[in-house]
Amino acid sequence: MGFAERTVVFLCLCAFPSHCVVIVNRKEMKKLKFLNFFLILALLFSACHKKEVPEQEKLPEQQEVKASGVFVLCEGLKDMNNSTLAFCDFTNNKITNDIFLEANGRGLGDTGNDLQCYGSKLYCVVNISETVEIMSKNARSIRQISLSGRQPRRITFHEGNAFVCCYDGSVVKIDTNTLEISGMGQAGSNPDGICVANGKIYVANSGGLNYPNYGHSVSVFDPSSLQLLKEIEVIINPTLIKADNHGNVYVLSNGNYGLVTPNVPSALQRIDSQNDEVVQTYDFEISNFTICNDFLYFYFYDYNTHQSQIEVMDVLTENIVNNHFIKDDTQINTPYGIGVNPENGDVYISDAYQFSTNGDVYCFGADGHKKFSFETGMNPSKFVILP
Repeated sequence: MGFAERTVVFLCLCAFPSHCVVIVNRKEMKKLKFLNFFLILALLFSACHKKEVPEQEKLPEQQEVKASGVFVLCEGLKDMNNSTLAFCDFTNNKITNDIFLEANGRGLGDTGNDLQCYGSKLYCVVNISETVEIMSKNARSIRQISLSGRQPRRITFHEGNAFVCCYDGSVVKIDTNTLEISGMGQAGSNPDGICVANGKIYVANSGGLNYPNYGHSVSVFDPSSLQLLKEIEVIINPTLIKADNHGNVYVLSNGNYGLVTPNVPSALQRIDSQNDEVVQTYDFEISNFTICNDFLYFYFYDYNTHQSQIEVMDVLTENIVNNHFIKDDTQINTPYGIGVNPENGDVYISDAYQFSTNGDVYCFGADGHKKFSFETGMNPSKFVILP
């Protein structure tokens, strides 16, 4: 078989690979006219040329949330697997009752305890499901980290790492770039709060499962090694802990809820992160608080009288500058969460009612007058505000 014949056989196989054999003998080749021969070759070259196969069509990715708004984490009820994430879009005046379900086709899980924003991602701690759900700002899940057996509670961040305190006593370090667990530390009994101040990690050891023998310490860790640096003595049952911009750490101790004698009421204490000692205990009861722009916004809810009071303290002077924040006739039945927009001073307060129905979120201007409200899922407790 000559070169021309071999060429035609090769081209035919290339153009029609489903055929096993294509035979073109010399006699048949001679019968081809000169013009027809080159027309065939041109056709075969065209057939053999690799066609550009379009890539499989991909589903369009959701665009990142560009509008300003507020995320609201709703705990739901323990063992009911009904935590939800609501989003109020300020730009489009739209409320999405469960943006996580809408974005992912599945729910958050059981008992969402904490929600924080770090960089371009949202981090949600889901206590009973024992997961940390990491998502983009459009609530699309990026990674779900399992912390099985640890019962994660709260999360904080420092220099590219997330730190999660868990009820089993562990402090879990997560690299926010790789989204992998990169370290582990050991705090006290049932840690229920965590924050960063002066380059150190502070963990509130509640001992909540040891009633009536509650915990009474705050553990201080080196963030790089998670080595325990110190234990600070505080009032029993410390839970929520936050830092201001001046190296002060504020820890809320819930006391014993008046269930045993002697009664130990709730209290707010200030820790100086320079020497890691309690330097101030404030003379008011407190249920929850947040810090924004040198002001500490807090409320106290009395479960016996069902009365509540929302106040504001200047952290620089340590004076109460507003002992009755709400200035209109808006009634909050059971305050359960509080957050502040750092851009305009708007204050968000959630109402859990009787903890068994959908809640509401109220937005107040800095002047204490209601601007708007919207319904959420059950037990709304945490806010992430996108200014």
